[in-house]
Amino acid sequence: MQIEWLQTFLAAAEEENFRRAADKLHLAQPTVTQHIRKLEELWGVQLFARVGQHVELSPGGRRFLGHAKRLSDTYLDSLEDMARWHQGYDTRVTIAVSPLVATSYLPRWMRAYTKTHRQIEFVVKVLESESVLEQISRQEADIGFSRLRPDDGRFDAQVLYADPVVFVAPAEEHDIDGPPQDSFDLLARHTVFTHCHPEYWPELTTNLRKQFPDLQTMVVSLVHVVVQWVGEGLGVSFLPQSTVQRELLRGNIEEVHFPLPLPTAQTHLVVARHASTAARDFADFITQYMRERVSYH
Repeated sequence: MQIEWLQTFLAAAEEENFRRAADKLHLAQPTVTQHIRKLEELWGVQLFARVGQHVELSPGGRRFLGHAKRLSDTYLDSLEDMARWHQGYDTRVTIAVSPLVATSYLPRWMRAYTKTHRQIEFVVKVLESESVLEQISRQEADIGFSRLRPDDGRFDAQVLYADPVVFVAPAEEHDIDGPPQDSFDLLARHTVFTHCHPEYWPELTTNLRKQFPDLQTMVVSLVHVVVQWVGEGLGVSFLPQSTVQRELLRGNIEEVHFPLPLPTAQTHLVVARHASTAARDFADFITQYMRERVSYH
């Protein structure tokens, strides 16, 4: 039996039409018919019954469908595994990470770690913080980086680092050689982009409205969108410092002194109880990396 026969059978079962299956697989229609016939001869059963212009699975075809899917999946998995082995990988670590961490620290950690651990293949899932914890609990990720604090004992979790939240505004709003921008004036003239972090925004929004009852706000859930929109002059926001460092250096946005207390955003390292030795080694590396960074600064 050839794998192409199975792929043809699966396409025909999905399309319920040999011509469409042929188009999907970039085959001639007689080739599709031939592949199905060879499978029928091999298994000794009729796999399809013709119904008008369509075909549908026979009882034997329906029974064979599950076997065909498993055989095809096994074949594709073997291709993937051998490709990984050929590239030098022998261990896979799956990371679930919030967008804020994925666009700030994660690239630095991976770049530093892979210099001496080239055999590790990383799979990175960028998700909202709530989904990060779900991935860990469902054993679909080994390590998570979340802006939400895990509230139960299902995880091995620790605070990895704390970010001061800073007030940012468009850099081109004023003469750079003139006096600094006034934060209260900026709030009076601009929309405040909110809720791009899962923890500090509810309390911060309430406190801001007490001081500025006429505050105009807009919920924008993704931090990189907020940073871009602030740079475009569409509004202002309060963001974790690590997420805006690059744009501050580029001069696209500006950090403005804010005279009222601002919160701190925490990032949590979550390690699954089922995590492999390689995953735990990477987690230990990150913990040490951040400890040295904090000590250095």
